[in-house]
Amino acid sequence: MPLRRNRRQYEQLTDFDRGRIIGLREAGWSNRRIGRHLGRSDKVVARCWQQWITEGRVYRRGGSGRPRNTNDREDRAIRRVATSAPTTSLASIQRHLPPSRHPVPSRETIRRRLTEVGLRSRRPLRRYH
Repeated sequence: MPLRRNRRQYEQLTDFDRGRIIGLREAGWSNRRIGRHLGRSDKVVARCWQQWITEGRVYRRGGSGRPRNTNDREDRAIRRVATSAPTTSLASIQRHLPPSRHPVPSRETIRRRLTEVGLRSRRPLRRYH
């Protein structure tokens, strides 16, 4: 029977878990003990601790990608319009956005913002008789 590993071990550390690791290390816990306590590898714990020692931080840096062309307020407005009227088209969501200093976000941008929060368009099932 193959050995099954804890799936959580391969997930990314949250900022909360990073803080717990630092606190437990400062309390004198070993990397192995912390790893078992949190369900993580002791190497993950060691890397987090090493980053704390060398850089003085444990959080991840922001992405270096292209800046978003919608702000949080516009993202919330997109979600609000889409959830209040689920059959609304992307073009009508564009028209209902609050006025802002940006150009109007494209339909593709609106689709991406809805996908980020788990909303997607649905087509009705076509039935053949």
